Amino acid sequence: MVHRGSPRPGHRLLWGAPAIRQRVYRRAEVNPLRRATDRTRTRWLVAFILSCAIAVACGVMAGLTTMDSGLRAVAEQARHRHRVEAVTVGQAVQRIPNENNAVSATARVRWEFPPTSLHTATLPVPSNTPVGQGIGLWVTDAGEATQAPRTVGQLGWDAVMAGAGSAGLIVLSTGGAVFLRLRRVERCNLRQWERDWECVEPRWSGRLPGPGGRG
Repeated sequence: MVHRGSPRPGHRLLWGAPAIRQRVYRRAEVNPLRRATDRTRTRWLVAFILSCAIAVACGVMAGLTTMDSGLRAVAEQARHRHRVEAVTVGQAVQRIPNENNAVSATARVRWEFPPTSLHTATLPVPSNTPVGQGIGLWVTDAGEATQAPRTVGQLGWDAVMAGAGSAGLIVLSTGGAVFLRLRRVERCNLRQWERDWECVEPRWSGRLPGPGGRG
């Protein structure tokens, strides 16, 4: 008894991956125009596609690893960097414009960190900053001026660049190898065409092989 919706015994090969592989293999074997070099070319193209998928996976892993290490570094920095309020104690002195044509200035700045520990240094400030102007400043545990901790946006950009670099390196390396291999396959094809033409041309043109001329 055959239930409704179940495959008939004669159609069993139409179901499942083994049946699909059998149909693909049978079609490849029956095709008389498919040469060994064609199969080689197909295998290398499939290998390149798989390498692209692997490159994407490696790029994602590299980006996540870079982001994770960056977050840990920022968390470590946050424990040893502190935001304080500094005060300018000298006139702002204009500096020569930099390569981006942005005019900046420096001024003598004073701040206190840790408590009862006074520090003074000449630091970059906005142009035309008056004396006694308060400015935000990042300092270390010892009270020395330092850079601000990196932002999540900067970490994300580093992760994107690391992932793209890793994926691009894999794709370029594999693509170069596949390109060289396919060029070699193409040269083999051309040589085979020349040998086949030498065998076929006398019959196709009506010329008998050898010095006898046309038959």
